Amino acid sequence: MLPCHVEGNGPPLILFHGGMGSWTHWARNIPALGSRFTVYAPDLPGCGDGPSVADDIAEDDYLAMVCEAVAEIADGAPADMAGFSFGGVIAAMVAARMPTCVQRLALLAPGGFGMAGGRKLDLRKMPEEPVSEARRQEVIRHNLMRLMLARPETADAATVEIQRTNVMRARWDTRRFSLAPHTRDALPRIAAPVMLLYGERDNLAWPSVQARIDVCRAHKPDIRAEIVPGAGHWVQYEAAREVNRLLNDFFG
Repeated sequence: MLPCHVEGNGPPLILFHGGMGSWTHWARNIPALGSRFTVYAPDLPGCGDGPSVADDIAEDDYLAMVCEAVAEIADGAPADMAGFSFGGVIAAMVAARMPTCVQRLALLAPGGFGMAGGRKLDLRKMPEEPVSEARRQEVIRHNLMRLMLARPETADAATVEIQRTNVMRARWDTRRFSLAPHTRDALPRIAAPVMLLYGERDNLAWPSVQARIDVCRAHKPDIRAEIVPGAGHWVQYEAAREVNRLLNDFFG
């Protein structure tokens, strides 16, 4: 079993976090979802409290660790599942591999569509030590606004601290999954109903959010697609109230 934040009461709902993240990517969603579900938010291998893995671990071996945890949580019955970004790739691959274990699947800003040619992100490297705390937070906030968020007011001190803690604890390059076409390839093999959810201003949906939706519909025509106005990549955090409503509607 992977280390797991568990909260709530009801049927199981499994949440997979994004790259270089932890269960805290769902911090603004778990209380609302926990009113209807027992939420299981694991830290995936190489992230947060998850077990360390070798840099060159085979993708099948990595996924097998996640599938084992899902089977334990599901305990012989289908469970609902959601994945964000890198976690969306993992969730899609699990749903394709374990169709009887996944009842409904929500993919929030998933990666897994191959390399995005032509995309340039204005990211900053952390200066070498010694570096002041103010300078450290400035760099983290800048990168949050380029990668994860659309509204400057969202990148407050608490959000910066979540990001800093997650990045410091990340020990495995999740881009091995996120930059490969795993989600695209898994969609036709997923039996469960799927909801696709993007923030309108997601900088990582390249070349556009609508283009990503079109790819998904080409591979799974019955997919439900939702776009949340004004939100960025970390859509369930930046627009928590609307995303919580959509998730409860879909899983309900």
